[in-house]
Amino acid sequence: MKKIIATIVVLAVVAAAAIGGYTLLNDTVFEYGEAKVKLPEAMVYAEIQQYSAESQYGAYFGEDMWNMEITDGVTLEDSIKSNTIRQIKAVKVLAAHADDMKVSLSDEEKDTALEQAESFMESEEGKQIMEDAEADEELIRTIYEENALATKVHQAIIDQVDTEVTDEEAQVKTVYKLVFATKKTDTNGEEVELSDEEKTKQKKKAQKAYRALKKGADITYLAKQYDIQDTTDESFGPGQSAGGEKFEAAVDKLKEGEFTSVIESDEGYVIAQLKEDFDKEKTEENKATVLEERQTQAYEDQYNEWTKDLEADWDDETSINTRVWDKVKFTYGSITSTATEETTESDTTEADAAEKDTEASTDAEE
Repeated sequence: MKKIIATIVVLAVVAAAAIGGYTLLNDTVFEYGEAKVKLPEAMVYAEIQQYSAESQYGAYFGEDMWNMEITDGVTLEDSIKSNTIRQIKAVKVLAAHADDMKVSLSDEEKDTALEQAESFMESEEGKQIMEDAEADEELIRTIYEENALATKVHQAIIDQVDTEVTDEEAQVKTVYKLVFATKKTDTNGEEVELSDEEKTKQKKKAQKAYRALKKGADITYLAKQYDIQDTTDESFGPGQSAGGEKFEAAVDKLKEGEFTSVIESDEGYVIAQLKEDFDKEKTEENKATVLEERQTQAYEDQYNEWTKDLEADWDDETSINTRVWDKVKFTYGSITSTATEETTESDTTEADAAEKDTEASTDAEE
C-alpha cells in the first residue's frame, strides 16, 4: 500500500509539473502552406479584432454582443473568429510572395513597424492581449513587421493596374424610376418576397402605367397616382445599377427623355426614364470608383492564383484545430475596460494636476 501511495504521489508531482509547464505555444491552430500558426499569434489577431469591435459597437449592442446571432446559428464571436483566420491566411500568403513581387521592407519601414509594435505593447489593451495570449515581445514585433510586408506586397499588386479610366468605362447616366416592388418588409423587419398573386398585381399595375406613359402621362404624376415609395433618381455607371444587367442594357438603348418598357429586374417591375445620358461631373467622380474596382479585381485574381492549390485542400472543419481554436472566447469588456480604466486614470491625473496648478496660481495671487 505504501508503494502504491508513493507511486500515486510521484505521478501527481509529474502531472503538476507538466501542467505548470504548459504553454499556449504548444497549440497549433492551423497550417497553411509553409506557415504554422500557433495559438498565441492567432489570439493576438483575434483579440485585436475583439477590442476594435467592442470600441465601435459595444455601446450599441451591449454586453451580450458576442452571443448575438448574426445568421442562423452563427454568433458575432464566430464571425470575428472566422474573419481572423482569413486575415492571418492573407498576411501569410502575401508575405510569402514578397520575393515574387520583388518587394522587401526598407530599414525605415522596419523601424516604423517596430515603433508601432512598441506602441501596442506599451498600451493597456496591448498588455492585456499579450497576457491573455501568452505572447512575448518578439511575436508582436514579428506580427507588425509581417503585416507591413504584406501591405507592401498588396500595394505592389495594385500598382501594376492601368490607372487610365476612359469616359466610356465610367460614364454615369441618371434615370427616374418607377419601381413596382416584388418584395416587402415583414413585421420582423426582414425583406421577403411577395406571393405570386401579389406579384401578378404589381406587374399589371406596371403595365398599366407603361400604357399611360406611351399616351403622354408624366412619370412623376404616375408615381403619386400609384403611391410608389421606391421612386427616385438613380445615377450609375456601367455595372453599378441596383436594377442589374438587364435593366442597364435597356437604359443604354434610350435617348434622353425616353423611357423603357416594363423590366423585371432585381428590384421588381421597373419603368425608367433617361434624364441625363452623360453626367460629366459624376463621370469624373466615378473614375475613382472604377479604378478602385479594377485594383480590387487585380488583387483578388493574383491572390486566388497563389492560393488555388492551398484552398483546394482547405476545409474549415478539418483544417482548423477546433480543439485549440475553441479555447478562444470573447468576454465583453475584458480588454476595452482595461483601456477605459487607463484613460480614466490619466484624465483624473491630469485633472488633479490642473487643480493643483489652479490652487498654486490662486495662492500666488493672494
